[in-house]
Amino acid sequence: LPNKSDVLKNGYNDEDTDYTQIGTSYYNYYWKKNNVRESTNSYVYYDNAGVGYMYGNRDGIVEGSTKYSTSTHNADTTRYYAQSYSYNAETDCFTLVDPIGVLGSDMSEDYVGWYTFNNTSVSSSNSYVYKVTSVSVSANATIGYAYVRYGTTSMEKAQINTNDSTIKTYLDSWYKTNIEDKGLSSYISDTLFCNDRSFGSANSGTGTGTSATYYRWYYGPWSSTGTQYPRLTCSQQNDRFTVDNEVIGNGDLSYPIGLVTTDEVVLAGGYYSFSSGYYLYSGNIYWTMSPRYVNGSDAYVCDISSSGGAFGYNAVDVSRGVRPTINLKADSLKLGDGSASNPYRVG
Repeated sequence: LPNKSDVLKNGYNDEDTDYTQIGTSYYNYYWKKNNVRESTNSYVYYDNAGVGYMYGNRDGIVEGSTKYSTSTHNADTTRYYAQSYSYNAETDCFTLVDPIGVLGSDMSEDYVGWYTFNNTSVSSSNSYVYKVTSVSVSANATIGYAYVRYGTTSMEKAQINTNDSTIKTYLDSWYKTNIEDKGLSSYISDTLFCNDRSFGSANSGTGTGTSATYYRWYYGPWSSTGTQYPRLTCSQQNDRFTVDNEVIGNGDLSYPIGLVTTDEVVLAGGYYSFSSGYYLYSGNIYWTMSPRYVNGSDAYVCDISSSGGAFGYNAVDVSRGVRPTINLKADSLKLGDGSASNPYRVG
């Protein structure tokens, strides 16, 4: 991060400069395929791939098998349902095949397994369609539904490291400009960064497509189910991000830069909701590298709250602070004595 004197020399002032982060970014936004953004307005955050620092190509239609949510179909309103749908890969849109109009008062369990956009238009198309999972009728009909989308059809597809996340692209650009192009790369160690996509102990999701999936840090030390404690190991080889070191890591990084993990923040002192008295506190919300969960319509990654607590989280299509993490080689800090007046410096 730039120090205050360097920033002031470049014409900035206290009112328009935040010295605690390099900027803000989504964690993940548009889909990429083979690391090239897809031409349609499709969004990776609908899929379990969205929690990845890198992620795989979507490869097929994924139908949710369990109810995501419900909607009310009023008794006097006609909505359209169909027994099948078509999918256009060029537009990334679903369309109902031979839809029929049904009044809410005429809904019944016979429509479980049918498809709908939950609206009153017969000609709708969208990047998803709903599959009816349940119907209950009283004055109005309550429709349970799951999402159908084009996405990753297996956990392996979601977690293979083919495409750079939005935030990885942001960090790589910063590293090239501020480290590599300034001849500072020799000070940096190729040490792993952990994007821990292992499942929480009480998870029942598959990590596939829009499957509701709880990752390891969905459960915290406060939880009565699946309690989680910090650790400094990364259980899955493909989640251990390195540049060249394929003994301890995966060798998939372009540059040796990443983000802090929730484990590291907890161990540093960020256990409590209000934890301002430790060195990772910034007063801003900023991203970690630790996935939290996917709920069927969005993917979530842990962040550090503005009060310093380790257990915040946000949808990956929300812009939050970026505080890069790099690892110095052991012999890099040759200057200074570690005191406030003479801090350690690279040299």
